[in-house]
Amino acid sequence: MPVYATIPLGGGASRRSRWKRASERGLFPILAETQPRDLVVESLRGLRTRLLLSLKDAPNNVISLTGPSPGVGKSFVSVNLAWVLADCGKRVLLVDANLRGGWLHRCFQAERSHGLSEVLAGTAELEQAILPVPGRSLSFLAAGALPPNPAELLLSDRFTELVARMSAGYDLVLFDTPPILAVTDAALVGRHAGVNLAVVRAGAHPMGEVAAALGRLEQNGVRVQGIIFNGVPRSSAGRAVSGIYQYEYPAGR
Repeated sequence: MPVYATIPLGGGASRRSRWKRASERGLFPILAETQPRDLVVESLRGLRTRLLLSLKDAPNNVISLTGPSPGVGKSFVSVNLAWVLADCGKRVLLVDANLRGGWLHRCFQAERSHGLSEVLAGTAELEQAILPVPGRSLSFLAAGALPPNPAELLLSDRFTELVARMSAGYDLVLFDTPPILAVTDAALVGRHAGVNLAVVRAGAHPMGEVAAALGRLEQNGVRVQGIIFNGVPRSSAGRAVSGIYQYEYPAGR
């Protein structure tokens, strides 16, 4: 399984402290917006390059991200990847497809309501539910109110039609989905995606768990094109434990 990106463990104690203070106020800053030269963002730009090349041979322009279990940083990767994809002029739609607890609306200081679940239920129109990000070629569709039947909504013909509309209306559509070992939703979304990627976190999974996640997707007819290796510690020599060098910008530039 190819590794599409190795994302280093981000920042130090000071940055984590700022994030904690912001989250306590209900704010979830997007790293690619607030610190565009951060090494984590540079790694995501490398992922962007690999991803755009893969999409040339993909059946459509839809990307789905999942992970084995909660807490791997999948949603963090999704929102920041969407941001850097929009940086290169692509019209990008980021969809929070976690109908069991998605929180990406907080990154855009938006409401959860009038999102994907309402569109699938027929109580809101897609155009009304999509939030354009001011000054950018990025748009966002929240999860919406958490429904009692998320798997059934994603299994419906209405979802199939909705993905086709999204794909036709944007250059890239990026779905953030729940962990595959927790619920089946990621497989239901992934079967519509031209590229499926799995986010795993350094030191967080036994190999059996990663294999089980990939196997679960394969059993449901979803082929994973690659892995995003997140939270890789860096050595004092400035490289990740995998041996990938990290470039620091000069101070003041």
